[in-house]
Order: sequence, then C-alpha cells, then structure tokens
Amino acid sequence: MKNRFAKNILSLAALSAAGLGAGAGALSCSKPYVFPQAAVEHLADPFVLAASDGFYYMYGTSTNSGGGFPVYVSADLKTWESRGWAYTNRRANWAYRDFWAPEVVERGGKYYMFYTARDRETERLQIGMAVAENPAGPFSDELGRPLLGLDYAHIDGHVFQDFDASGGVRAYMYYARDVSENVVSDFGRDDFRRSDIYAVELGEDFTPIADPVFLFGPEQKWEIAGIEDGWAWNEAPTVYKKDGLYYMTYSGNAFFMFEYSVGLATAPGPLGPWTKNANNPVLRGDVKQGISGTGHNCIFESHDGAKTYVAFHVHMDPIEKGGERKIIVSPAVFSGGKMRLLDF
Repeated sequence: MKNRFAKNILSLAALSAAGLGAGAGALSCSKPYVFPQAAVEHLADPFVLAASDGFYYMYGTSTNSGGGFPVYVSADLKTWESRGWAYTNRRANWAYRDFWAPEVVERGGKYYMFYTARDRETERLQIGMAVAENPAGPFSDELGRPLLGLDYAHIDGHVFQDFDASGGVRAYMYYARDVSENVVSDFGRDDFRRSDIYAVELGEDFTPIADPVFLFGPEQKWEIAGIEDGWAWNEAPTVYKKDGLYYMTYSGNAFFMFEYSVGLATAPGPLGPWTKNANNPVLRGDVKQGISGTGHNCIFESHDGAKTYVAFHVHMDPIEKGGERKIIVSPAVFSGGKMRLLDF
C-alpha cells in the first residue's frame, strides 16, 4: 500500500504541474481549493436531504451498522447531530446484510428511502425501498422485496425527479449494474468485470414502468487504472438539472483506492445521450491536504434554492485507505457543463 501511495504522490504532482489541481477539476479558479473539515466521521456514501421542516438530514453507509442506516441533522451544514438509526433491518426482511448507500426522497408528506442490500434468497445485491413519516425515521420496508426486480446485481440507486414548466414530474432511478456479476468481453479480455450506469423510469409509486436503459460504462483512463486486474468501475450516479442541462456525477475506480474519484457527464435529457467531461475526474484526492478516495457524492440545494452543495466521502486514513471514511460537505457551482467546488 505504501509503494502505491508513493506512486500516487508522483501522479498528483504531475497533475498539478499540468494545471489540473485537486478538487477544482473542470473550471479554473484563482486559488487552489481547500478541503473543509469533515462533517461526520465513520460514514460513507453520503446523501443529504433538505427537508421541508427546514433542516438538513444526512444518511450514509456505516461500518458500525449491523443492518441499517444512521441519520444526522443540521441547520447550517457545518454542525451535525446524530439522531440514531433512521432504518434498522428486520430479521424477516428480504435484505439481510451489506446495507449501502441510502438516499431519501420527500413526496406527498412521506419520505422514501432507497438503499442497497443483499437479497437473503438469491445472495444478489439489490435495491430496496423503505418509507417513513419523518425524515429521521424510523423507515420501514413495506414492499418486502427488492424494488426493481432485476435478474442481475445492482447497487447505488438514485432517484431523480424531473419537474417541467407546468409542475408535472417524471421520476427516474439511476443505478450501477454491479461489477460482481457483470462479466463482459472488453479491453482485450473475455473475463473483464465492470460496473455500468443504467437508468429506469419510475411510476407514481416508485416502481419501474419501463425497461432499464444502458447509459455508459468505464472508458476513460482514470476509470480503468486497475485494468491489469480485469476490473473497472462506474458507480454512485447522481443527477442534477441546472439551466435546462442535466449533470451526472459518478464515481470511478475502486472505493478502497487513492484514485477513487468523481467524474462528470452532461446530457440534454434524463436518459441522455450522456457525454463525459474531457477533464475528468472533476473531484480527486490531494496528497498535500491528506485527502484520498474522494467519491460517492450527492448534489443538493439549500432550502431556498440559492446555493448548491456537494457531499462526498474520503478515506479516514489517506495512507491505509480502505473502508473507514468520513464526509465532507462543500459549496459547488454547476455552470456551462462544468463543476467547481467553492470554499465554505
């Protein structure tokens, strides 16, 4: 691990020399971006909901969980207070382990949580849905089964609600077809494993009303840095609409690596076609600041819609890396097909 970290130092130095400094990515800025202090520790795969009660709720993957998701609340996005467990798994539920990446949507006075877990019957990673009357929970899985009913492993479900000028809404779930079962012929190998990004339109009850659509898979150099091992990742999709343009951020490379970073793609519509930014990754680690494994982000707006933020996780230990992570929240700008993080 230390030898690989030393190589990362040289790699980041080369990027900085080329004018692609850590964090800034797609837009030039007058000074280097300074990563703020972590908002929450021992948490990964963050999702922040600006709830109608005026508070912000953060959910995520916890390494301390025996089968559930913790929740934190904040009034200012800087100070966060634990509210315990938003969701705790029931023994009789279809899901029984590997609880990852919760996201919450508020609709019609209720709160809908979409999460990844392993199916007790098939041992396959699936996406489930739980419902609550309060953003802090408790959430209950009322379906009693996986949401999408797909016959392959899929993770990191993200629901995007697309509102039109008349107030109408169409909902889409974006997800990653998981690398664990997606074996393809690619990059000169017949046994190449990769995770790809898909989308499916959802009905009023958040169940699918169309067939899933393939959007894209790993193709840029930073995404396939581990190609010698025959594995590559595109995962954790998040969609944001600004000035009529659709932005998708996603994570590439492996979560336990320094190189785990955030890429950006844009499209004229929710199903594409999606074009990856040539300057990807737009959010990457910084050796000098002790930041490693920037990934699995979410995008959200302030309650008044005046400001945009990005929350993402980084490794607790930038040298050891691995599964212990912490959450950083940063103001951000999306403009002209590009993304830039701002100082808090």
